[in-house]
Amino acid sequence: MTALQTRKPTGLPSWPILLLAGREKAGKSWAAVSASASPLVGRTLYIGIGEDDPDEYSIIPGADFEIVVHDGTYPGILAAVKAAVAEPAGEKPTLIIVDSMTRLWNLIGDNMQAIANRRAKGRKNAAGDFTISMDLWNVAADQWSTVMDALRAHQGPAILTARLDPVAVVENGQPTTQKEWKIQGHKSLPFDATAIIEMRERGQFLITGVKSARVQLDKPKLFPEFTVDRLWTDLGVADGTADRTHATVQTDRTGAEPGAPREEAPAPAPVASIDWAKEIMPVRDLDALKAVHQRAVQEKELGLTVGADHKQSTLDLIAAWKLPTPKDALTIAALIQAVKGKVEAGELPTAAEPTLTDAWPVADIPKDGES
Repeated sequence: MTALQTRKPTGLPSWPILLLAGREKAGKSWAAVSASASPLVGRTLYIGIGEDDPDEYSIIPGADFEIVVHDGTYPGILAAVKAAVAEPAGEKPTLIIVDSMTRLWNLIGDNMQAIANRRAKGRKNAAGDFTISMDLWNVAADQWSTVMDALRAHQGPAILTARLDPVAVVENGQPTTQKEWKIQGHKSLPFDATAIIEMRERGQFLITGVKSARVQLDKPKLFPEFTVDRLWTDLGVADGTADRTHATVQTDRTGAEPGAPREEAPAPAPVASIDWAKEIMPVRDLDALKAVHQRAVQEKELGLTVGADHKQSTLDLIAAWKLPTPKDALTIAALIQAVKGKVEAGELPTAAEPTLTDAWPVADIPKDGES
């Protein structure tokens, strides 16, 4: 049996990975490049993916950045990210900007589509292409994760941009006049970011998610006069940072074949990585719920327990749908089944947009020597 290994938490924040998601011409690149003027960072490396190089933005007061040159291919982009992360930092940490992650995911998808067309099997879809098989989507997800893992290895700030589009809410298989905002990229992108700033209109900044003990956020809130430097300061990085660490998941490719006897007891079931409560929240009919169920089956997460990271979302869903509070661990299947009963009974919650305010409380973190 492997000996237990532990460490004490540092109490310090690590440099965040910020996601600036906005509509076209909302100022995502401008806000990202403006961060290079912050006194908290030293060198800034800009990696453009499918976007025009922001040469003109060098006139932004205080802006000081370098444009990383690459060939536009996935291997070239990955090499550029890894090279930027490997660059030695000076007295201040290096800021890495990737603009945009939407274009990166589109590129990966286009590459998989080219392979699917070359295989020329199955039926063509409405666009005249052959369906991308699940094994290719798995390759695409691995390629995306490889880039994100490289960025997480960076011991300094990172800013990612992505497109934010209003999409129609579908009810009974038909689009409605209702709209919801969706970040365009791999589905894990919002989960990988430390904080998410949405730019639905130019000059409007909405903070919709943050992982921090210092910034307390219970709902999306407006961020007046937003700058990346101000957010960094609120997150506490100016008072000191710790290295970014995370529990890396490693695939074991040398284990026993399925059905072979095991020397040790099997590990507990993994915790679901997708916030299924948020996926279920807008459901209003059985077709939509069936789509969520099918996704969970494809992700092989139907029988997993709701993760601690998504506890609040699950409690919100239980309150909105007036579901009984579970006494034991709640599985995704049980959550879907409970909502199904409500849908069949016509007991639908009232959909409501979150109330937006212009401020959020910042926790008072004791300094050394204080209690």
